[in-house]
Amino acid sequence: MRDSGSSVDRSWFITQRWQQFEGEARANLLRIIAIGLFYLIHLWHYLSSQGKLPNWGFLQLGEAGEVDWQFHMLVTLLALAWITLAAAVHMALRARMFPSWLPTVSTVGDVLFLTSVLCVSAGPRSPLVVGYFLVIALAALRFDLKLLRLATIGAALGYVCVLGVAKWPERFGRDAEVDLTVPRFHQLVFLAALVLTGVIVGQVVRRVRRLAEEYAARASAAGEETP
Repeated sequence: MRDSGSSVDRSWFITQRWQQFEGEARANLLRIIAIGLFYLIHLWHYLSSQGKLPNWGFLQLGEAGEVDWQFHMLVTLLALAWITLAAAVHMALRARMFPSWLPTVSTVGDVLFLTSVLCVSAGPRSPLVVGYFLVIALAALRFDLKLLRLATIGAALGYVCVLGVAKWPERFGRDAEVDLTVPRFHQLVFLAALVLTGVIVGQVVRRVRRLAEEYAARASAAGEETP
């Protein structure tokens, strides 16, 4: 029985490790696509507010002068730093370097960069808050429950930090005359949705592990029955 259990655990470890490698590669590709897409939307918003691109009414990209140069530069620098992280992960994976801490670093980086972008923009009123759900979804691609818990807790803490900046803007160098707060009801619903998303995705990962263990156990039993 010990040999059978050990075989199942070993099979799951190998499967999990391989899936984590492939998952990290897919997550990094999606990370690059997401950063590029959101930055292009921001760039169009900025250029249209400066009159350098057409401001089509149906897109409702904002009024003239709404996005200033300083904010644009802050977002650009954060996007470049975020892309640099993604490039470093890509190069490590291309070199077949996959230390166990790499998914943790990339996930924490996602939370920090997203939180930073939100803190310099519209805070909890920004539509980019949905990015926290993307961070949790990307963590699920690695099939690691600990990483998924880290992503969920990190997303919740990041959102709380964004709420703090909106509540006390003067302490963070923001304009106190601009109200970026959202009702407490919205805050609680969003935090509950983050936690529930982590729990639901965690159940999917657990189910995948159970299927892998059952498959390994059946394969091991079939091998023992074969003369």
